[in-house]
Amino acid sequence: MNLFGDMSVVIPIFFALGLLPFVLRRKWPMALPVAFILSIATVAPIAWALYVSFTEYGVFQTAPVFAGLKNYKVVIRDSGFKLSLRLTALWSTLKTTLEIAISFFIALRLRKATRRSKAALLLLGVGWFIPSFITVSGWRAFVQGYGGYSLLNTLLGTSIDVTLNPLHAFSSSLLVSVWLSIPLSTMVILGMLGKVSKELDDVMKIDGAGDLATSSILFGQIRYLLIPYSLFQLARSMKEFTSVFLMTGNGPLLAEGFTPHTLTGSTTFLGIVLFRKFSTARDYGLLSAYAVFVGVFALIWILGALFSRGEVPRRHRQVLYLSSAAHVVLGLFVGWNWLVLPVVVGYSILPLIIPRFRKPFRRLVGVLLIYEVVVFVLSIVQEGISGVIPATLLSVPMILLSIRYRLPNFDFTVPGWLKRALLIICLVPTAVVVLYICYLSFASDSEILPFQSELTLANYGRVISDGLLGNIFNTLKIAFWAFAVVLLAGVPFSYLFSLKRNLFVKAIASLILFGSLYTGMHTLLPMYFVFDRLGLVNNLFGVGMVVCIQAMPLTILLLGGFFSTVPRELREVSLLEGLSETGYLLRVLIPLSLPIIGGLLTYILVSSFNSFSMPLILLNSQELMPFSLKIYSYVGEVRSFYTSWNLFGAASIIGIIPLLLFFRSSLKLIYSSNLRDQGIEYD
Repeated sequence: MNLFGDMSVVIPIFFALGLLPFVLRRKWPMALPVAFILSIATVAPIAWALYVSFTEYGVFQTAPVFAGLKNYKVVIRDSGFKLSLRLTALWSTLKTTLEIAISFFIALRLRKATRRSKAALLLLGVGWFIPSFITVSGWRAFVQGYGGYSLLNTLLGTSIDVTLNPLHAFSSSLLVSVWLSIPLSTMVILGMLGKVSKELDDVMKIDGAGDLATSSILFGQIRYLLIPYSLFQLARSMKEFTSVFLMTGNGPLLAEGFTPHTLTGSTTFLGIVLFRKFSTARDYGLLSAYAVFVGVFALIWILGALFSRGEVPRRHRQVLYLSSAAHVVLGLFVGWNWLVLPVVVGYSILPLIIPRFRKPFRRLVGVLLIYEVVVFVLSIVQEGISGVIPATLLSVPMILLSIRYRLPNFDFTVPGWLKRALLIICLVPTAVVVLYICYLSFASDSEILPFQSELTLANYGRVISDGLLGNIFNTLKIAFWAFAVVLLAGVPFSYLFSLKRNLFVKAIASLILFGSLYTGMHTLLPMYFVFDRLGLVNNLFGVGMVVCIQAMPLTILLLGGFFSTVPRELREVSLLEGLSETGYLLRVLIPLSLPIIGGLLTYILVSSFNSFSMPLILLNSQELMPFSLKIYSYVGEVRSFYTSWNLFGAASIIGIIPLLLFFRSSLKLIYSSNLRDQGIEYD
């Protein structure tokens, strides 16, 4: 059986580079495999998109023809694309705010190691472990069903319909995406709170601090970690695709969304716009121009997250200048609002007075923030969604979190029963959706309300005879190749990274970390064309290589951190005994790090099962279809008339079994605060 699919020249080159350090017995070639895959999967797609965006390159052309700024002019005139940017900025801001607030509340409740907190953590772990394309599809069955005939509407007597009501679609996609993000963010915040001294808890208890005072104090203890994390999550939310695509698709078309170039619905966010244009692409140059614009938007939000980590007063200067620049760049693109001109001028001038006039500086910035928020609200009241000012949704939270104003101290304690009720409301949906998917798997027909007397096991046999086990095996192949790439590229580079770092190693590490934030649908589409030239499209190794890149930041963080803790004397003794650098890595460090490598294997396995957008773009063969695309074939897009909820439920339960076998061994990794540095996210 051919594990690679179609053979590509890239594959033997990569494995040759991976074996080179062990053949030469030198450490400098350890960076070559990582540099090779980064050049293919990160650098080349970005460069390809930039180059082709200045050309005409149709489906019937053999080579691109230079066209200047023609494609960019089309994008600038696309009012539907501008509306999509406004929607994306609004949605990502709401999503991140709810995610961090709810996760912080849950983390505060689960700090103490009680039986209840351990059970809640286990439930959170299950929510993280189950692939998102399963849980999102389960929520779609629960909320939407068939044309609004769903279990939720039947139980509550509501009429929620994500295919007809724009507000219902927007809210449903928002709540489901928040729910998907809560497990990881809660684990991360728990890891941050774990660094708070226990003596502080005793002091707060003696002083009788209430819930609000306790939350304020603990937030102050971890804000140097929580604030950058929140802004990083905001940047990542701008690239959201899978959860929205599976839950609502484009969403119902908006009145102002009927435009010549792009039809915009209530959930037609930037990633979905690019995917739709890719699906119907006739001009790759124009598609690349759209991708470049989305990349610029993503970069603005990423810079805001990076600047939040700086020290005062440099941090204040950077965020104010970035806010002013964001208003100019985004304002010129979506439409200039002259009422924000005082904001642009003020943010440009105020950094000059920071050192000498700190109090006036903070007060003037506060006045500008209030003015900016008032202008934003008035603009929405007058124009609706078309009045959203994207730059405000970046500048206001970024400046507030950078200046860190002190609020008046109000202290109160929430009743215990209310806190328990809120915790249950946050955690129970995980159990509800899993049980509902299980219930659907026994339905005799594709019903969202199966009768108890008609329950059957036949669906499991039907999906197995439909080739489901082969699809699961394809996913395991992807995980295998991803893990092989990690062993040949990630492990040696992690060792090199733990040693004295030269400019080359630092550049590669920076590129890996930058890619973890920047890469999304806007780079995945150009990646398709690069991979097509290299023979990696319709190839399981190509998908596995991208999954490996997703895991690379976590690999460097965990293994590099572990290697740096091994006593230097052990390395010196090994070298004196005649071992080379590669021999020391192979015979000493790797055996010592097997538990960490095992945790990475679990992470890669979960990432392989979770991958949806990558195989959706890179694979088009039925024989190579992984588990995620098989599930998608049963549920289809919103408004599909061929959805088989019973087969979806049975296939989901069968596919979850391999993951559950790894669940217990992965608990330490799941609960690790290091997950805040997870890898590239295309979804």
